[in-house]
Amino acid sequence: MKKKEQTFLLNRLGVDEASLAILSWLQKTKLNHKDILRIRITMEDLLTSICEHGEGKVLAKIALIKVFGTWLLRVRYDGARYNPLKPADNEVEEFTSSLLTATGYLPTWRFSTGKNMLVLRIAGGGPGPEVIMLGCIVSAMAVGLLGSFIPEAARTAVSDFGLSYLSGSFLNLLNTFIGPMIFLTVITGICGIGNAAALGKIGKQMMSRFILISFAMGVIITFAARFFFPLGQGSTGGSSQFKAILDMIFGIIPANPVKPFLEGNTLQIVFMAVMTGVILLLTGSQTESLRSILSQAQLVIMRCVTVVCVFLPVYIFSSLVKELWASGSGLLIRLWKPLAVCAILNAVLAAAYIAFACWKLKVKPSVLLPKLMPDFIIGLSTASSSAAFATGMEINEKKLGIDPAFSRMAHPIGGLLFAANLSMVYVIAGAFVADIYGVQADIAWWITLWIACTLLAIATPPVAGGTISCLSVMMIQMHIPSEGLAIGVALAMFMDFLCTGTRILILHLELALQADHMNMLNHEVLRNS
Repeated sequence: MKKKEQTFLLNRLGVDEASLAILSWLQKTKLNHKDILRIRITMEDLLTSICEHGEGKVLAKIALIKVFGTWLLRVRYDGARYNPLKPADNEVEEFTSSLLTATGYLPTWRFSTGKNMLVLRIAGGGPGPEVIMLGCIVSAMAVGLLGSFIPEAARTAVSDFGLSYLSGSFLNLLNTFIGPMIFLTVITGICGIGNAAALGKIGKQMMSRFILISFAMGVIITFAARFFFPLGQGSTGGSSQFKAILDMIFGIIPANPVKPFLEGNTLQIVFMAVMTGVILLLTGSQTESLRSILSQAQLVIMRCVTVVCVFLPVYIFSSLVKELWASGSGLLIRLWKPLAVCAILNAVLAAAYIAFACWKLKVKPSVLLPKLMPDFIIGLSTASSSAAFATGMEINEKKLGIDPAFSRMAHPIGGLLFAANLSMVYVIAGAFVADIYGVQADIAWWITLWIACTLLAIATPPVAGGTISCLSVMMIQMHIPSEGLAIGVALAMFMDFLCTGTRILILHLELALQADHMNMLNHEVLRNS
């Protein structure tokens, strides 16, 4: 463990000295320049808040610690309980700051044994997980294609006594946590929305619109996937189809609270989570302690998934090599189709949204698109909404003319609830792998795929491996052989870059449309090139 630590008196001079020290420490890491500036500004604002609250008399111990390859920036300060992340006079900022804390953009705060503590977990410091994953996929493809030059007996021995155990052990470990993770993520999300009563009618309408658009786009995406990947049609009789749909609808209700987790039934897990979350809201302050415990449990489960996914590259490499040795290069050749479908659907959705926004807002595409390109490129190159957050806020307010009061509330919420095209990753990956393994699909199967993938897109936790975990849950729900998960993961990794870039672009347009509807859009700024 590496550690840098220094004590500061948080008066005006002390805040400046602490900010410079944090900058100096971060510059010695492998973080990029933009992340360093963002962290420094964020922490300087929080330290200033502590300084003002403590009238310049607070003593703070600031440390930068590296634990298991992750940097933690920690601030400990004495005095009465004070959380600088929750301004007491602004409930909207309090709610949105909790969302930013959940996504890792702001530090977490706690009070224990008479001390306040802020801890910011810093992502980065070396190759990102996307780069490592892509490297493993490329390496696995190379080793898999070289399999034809390896004696069959040697391939069989390596596959049966090495690769199978590695991939199977990881999958079992991952499946241990994904059910509880989805359950707790949905519950805490509902409780968070309930706490947003201060957002008023506008906030509730905005959240409802985000979710409805996500489901509507999910229908379009699933219909398109059914056209490109028709699969075996399963039962064709009208009565059989109707019964299958009824079985799917009423099958959402679990027989007992344990069975959904044992079977990995996504719809039943979400059903239980929604019921539990709504009841927690109705009971109000009577269950405040329980909501806090569930929120902490979610944090623990998400950390567990993060730790498990440290071994994800090993799983991807071993599973893909094993699959390529068994299937040959024909599997790689078939990957062009789902990637092309993903590119086409994203282009169509983006073009439709741009055309509608330009017509509705009376702005030329040649003026609007250059304003959105910087954020689109960040999302396209990093597959990370968090990496584009700061740029996105600036684009909303300075280039699109969205009222800052609305942007600072809507942008963080939209980043979590506006799944728009993200269900595409799950739908296309699931349909493609199902096609490879000859899964039979009737109408009920496709409807279930639409509902499950849209729910998972909305509920995907913002942690490394969140998408992979949800993809595994989807495949269990849709009875797709687990051996195909590695193919789905590799495919999802490539699709995630394009889907994230498109989603960020569409989110900006959606926020501009909503701001215009509420008279919170400056058309002069929007139309000014």
